[in-house]
Amino acid sequence: MSSPFSAAQLAAITNAVKELFAAMFIGFCISTTLYGISVLQVYLYFRRYTKDRWALKTTVATLWTLDTLTTIFVAHSFFVFVLGILNLKNDIDIPWSFTAEKLLVTIITFISQCFYAQAIWKVSQKKATTAFITFLTVSSFSLGIYTTVHLFQNPALTSISTRGFLIISGLVQGLAALNDIVITGAFSYYLHVNRTGLPSSEKLIDTLIVYAVSRGVLTAIAQIMFLVLNVALPHRQFWLPFHMVVGKLYVNSVLTTLNVRQTLSQSEIQFGPGMSFLGKDIAEMNEQNQIITKPTSALVPNPSTFGSVRRGSGIADVEE
Repeated sequence: MSSPFSAAQLAAITNAVKELFAAMFIGFCISTTLYGISVLQVYLYFRRYTKDRWALKTTVATLWTLDTLTTIFVAHSFFVFVLGILNLKNDIDIPWSFTAEKLLVTIITFISQCFYAQAIWKVSQKKATTAFITFLTVSSFSLGIYTTVHLFQNPALTSISTRGFLIISGLVQGLAALNDIVITGAFSYYLHVNRTGLPSSEKLIDTLIVYAVSRGVLTAIAQIMFLVLNVALPHRQFWLPFHMVVGKLYVNSVLTTLNVRQTLSQSEIQFGPGMSFLGKDIAEMNEQNQIITKPTSALVPNPSTFGSVRRGSGIADVEE
């Protein structure tokens, strides 16, 4: 019995299978590894920071729940995509799980960037900077919701390669990447301008700047690579690994920001047990007998970053 496909068609199908499987397999392996790291970070967070406010705990729990669902949806879409091509289907639709995972990644990006917008506001009190970051966050989120609705309404695989969809999808990744760069630059700038010249604070500020830059670079690179490969090669699947990992990079960046507080406080300044780091300035901590055990001065950013700072001076004066 002769094959309904010519040799050229079979070769094209084989290449498509190899490319799709390789792209999704690589993305799935990296994303599940990052998910394992996020599970560990969530465990450490709830074990170490029992005094954190309920709003912050809810944010962490929400991000972990969304991260778990994206892992499940990625696994399901991986199975459906590969199975469809192996069955030699020419009219494969985008699995609902793939579109749902895209929606959850959009929400994760929104929550994470709002988290950093609030952190920058509490460190700098600069309305213009915070407003610009918020504008980029809301714009990227709105366009991301639009593209998600479009995919639910047009599940054909060819719909993601149309010119209109590529333009809007490119804007989503471009705005998100720009926002990551702005957030990184704002953190670095406001930490730098609060330098005092004291060795203790200089070391801490350098540590915070290096961390802020590394955090922003990872998410920005993932968004930029997603954008470039998706727009430049719309009929190829090289962009899939970056799409599958970008949400997990955001989740891990927020969790690392929260979990690193204890390490920084122990290495630079020693606080009493049970300190929240959230919503408390130095005076309030002193009133609760959570006094630093050695005289020093350090810049510790306000809630949602690494600690608290007395408004006005930019420096927390420490008592003995």
